[in-house]
Amino acid sequence: MVTTTSSVYAKLLPPLLCFSLIVILMSVGQAVLKPIACAGLLAILLITPCRLFERAGFPRGIASLISLLLALVIFIVMFYFISNSIIQFRNDIPILIERITDTLTTLELWAQKKFDLSPQQMKDIIESTRTSVTPSTTYIINTITEVSSTVFMSIIIAIYTFLLLLYRGLIVQFFVSLFAKQHSETVYGIVGKTRYVIKSYIVGLFIEMLVVAAANCTAFFLLGVKYALLLGIISAILNVVPYLGIFIACVLCTLITFTTNSPSTVAGVIISLIIVHMIDSNVLMAKIVGSKVKLNALASIIGVVFFSAVWGIVGTFLAIPIMAILKVIFDDVEAFRPFAVIMGEDTSVKSASKPVFRKIAETVRRTTKK
Repeated sequence: MVTTTSSVYAKLLPPLLCFSLIVILMSVGQAVLKPIACAGLLAILLITPCRLFERAGFPRGIASLISLLLALVIFIVMFYFISNSIIQFRNDIPILIERITDTLTTLELWAQKKFDLSPQQMKDIIESTRTSVTPSTTYIINTITEVSSTVFMSIIIAIYTFLLLLYRGLIVQFFVSLFAKQHSETVYGIVGKTRYVIKSYIVGLFIEMLVVAAANCTAFFLLGVKYALLLGIISAILNVVPYLGIFIACVLCTLITFTTNSPSTVAGVIISLIIVHMIDSNVLMAKIVGSKVKLNALASIIGVVFFSAVWGIVGTFLAIPIMAILKVIFDDVEAFRPFAVIMGEDTSVKSASKPVFRKIAETVRRTTKK
């Protein structure tokens, strides 16, 4: 028993030490690692067009620059349409504030009757709330700082992406040279699988996001939602975050729609979001994205919560691709294979569920025959 316990500790100690070191590095060096991670995913996505330009006769530097510029053009076009909707939304903010004020007044009268509060007590509560949400000079300065840091990070990501595309051969040679020659084939295999999985996932996710955005916008237009285009696109972007994005999208769309539309429209927005999400998660995700990222729900949620806690909103969107890369590495490295098992899908659950559906189908058939 002592030997068995010691062997278990010896098997778990190196991976756990490695994980601890990675977590410390992610927390301490997030200012450097976040843009590198974003640039790495973008570079993996742009390898295919970069190779096409190289085969056409362009030098690697020119091919990398053209691929990056094409990606920037696509991003600028998308940002242009979204920014127009945001500008329209900003112009109507006074109307939204007036509607929220009317709603608060109604809630104030209801709370006075329900909880037997005096008008002075309610006035103190409302005043303290207004004081806490009123924009101050510090808030404006912080907003300007955040915008400046976002622009700076975008420039850094673009530079990193170009350099990663330019020196991708050296990067692969670096990882191969870290290990003994007998492991070279394994390293090349991990690099190839990582590129395939991430490229397939991002392309499929982009197509899925377009389909979900089109469905949301169509439903919102039919319901008469004022900011149908903006809310439809934002909901599709939030849909990228697994399991948690749909709840954030519902809350956001409910608050904005409630201030500009009737309660029946708000209910229609919630129902349409849930229906689109159910179709997406059960049909589109399987058909478009496919089974490239074989992560179970528990691993996905833990990954999203962990990376969002360490890297904020950037980590929220990078969680699934990074978890997919880790899953590829864990599958091919013997020491980490138990972690690949706990992150993967449980096929026994699927196989155990088939007889249940067969029994239900047989029961229905017997009932219809009678």
